[in-house]
Amino acid sequence: MPRNGEVRLEVAALANVEENGYVGQQLGLGVPTGRVQCCVPHGCYDIDDLISLENPKSAIRVICNNESCREGTFMHKQCFDHWEVSVLTYLRSTGRARSWSEKQRMQNLWTKKGYDLAFKACDCKCGRGHLRKDLDYTSPKQEHIDEAVGGVRKKKTKKKRNDKPIIVSSGKQAPAHFKTTAPQSLRVRTNSVSSTGSSSPNSASPGTPTFGALTSKGQFFCDEQLAVTGNMFMRRSDFSAFRILPREKQNAYHIKMEDEGPHGNDETRCFILSNLSLCKIQSVSCVVCTQTMVVFDRYPLIDGTFFLSPLKYDSATMQVTLDGKMLYLSTVCMGCLEGARIVRCRACKRIWNGSHLILGTMYSYDIFAAMPCCQERLKCNACAKTMVSVDNPLLFFSEYSRCMACPHCKTLDYHFVKGLDSYIVRENF
Repeated sequence: MPRNGEVRLEVAALANVEENGYVGQQLGLGVPTGRVQCCVPHGCYDIDDLISLENPKSAIRVICNNESCREGTFMHKQCFDHWEVSVLTYLRSTGRARSWSEKQRMQNLWTKKGYDLAFKACDCKCGRGHLRKDLDYTSPKQEHIDEAVGGVRKKKTKKKRNDKPIIVSSGKQAPAHFKTTAPQSLRVRTNSVSSTGSSSPNSASPGTPTFGALTSKGQFFCDEQLAVTGNMFMRRSDFSAFRILPREKQNAYHIKMEDEGPHGNDETRCFILSNLSLCKIQSVSCVVCTQTMVVFDRYPLIDGTFFLSPLKYDSATMQVTLDGKMLYLSTVCMGCLEGARIVRCRACKRIWNGSHLILGTMYSYDIFAAMPCCQERLKCNACAKTMVSVDNPLLFFSEYSRCMACPHCKTLDYHFVKGLDSYIVRENF
């Protein structure tokens, strides 16, 4: 039996080793010195496969915001990938991330923009903190590869002192509209508002917005000269239209302000503007009240929101193709979203509420079908039997807009997209 002095020595050694995130083998606890267990919150694929701190190999480093956490900082790559999928699943149904594409969610997940929405799904095993991928960490193996590649690149780019540039001419003159340099006067920058702002649909001009913190972004048209002379969409001069919103909604969380992609190559914006420009459409109408909305060349694109639906709501709705599917690009104005007109279900008399939707962007699913209010909206269009219980909703909003077979009559249809004739619309006086 150990004496008191030996027990104190072992306890002190244990505390010292735990500060480094692992327990030493010399204490007889079964974990070799310099190795840690995978810190995935649940479901490690191989709990006996310890990760070496000196050579983690393909392990992913994570950080817990609890400074006193002793659960470790590495996950097996397979465990991390599985855990990351669960966090992405949570992100899909959270806040403004619901309107992001899968690529955008993946890009933003471990940055401040996405992590602020998903951190609740990142609980650490310590129970007092949240895990986050360490974006600054580079494994020793990757560092070695980067150094080797960097050396090869430097060797290839080495030039002799007497080397001179050679001018090669093809004998053909470039077309007039292709120029190597653009005049300074033709420079056009995209500006965005990162703080509280507002806008007007009828106050558009080719000038620069005069409200908010402006930052340089890209153009919808890649060529600068074409951006000045060929852009058919108008530019907002201010954001006064959004002043009808409550004060707490006049911000970038409720109004889409900035591009997601680099250099202004935002997938959603390019998809909308390219389809509208092909049909030479510069304004759209609300499917609820038929109010006309001007389409602008930068976010927020309209004073409302776009959405895609398999149903053609009116004759002005434009048909588009996304991922090989034929859909219709529809819009709802800001007034209808905020309750200026009451949209009431004919079956249960409940009011449809779109005030939580982000303005100025596009949803890739039917926003009316995504929020079923009663069991009547979850019945088959052919046999009128219940397909899904309203008390047990589908996992994602987009699933209500998908084509599926009725489990009773096997009819294949967009059963949950009912159309506006299933609502009663009136002014909210």
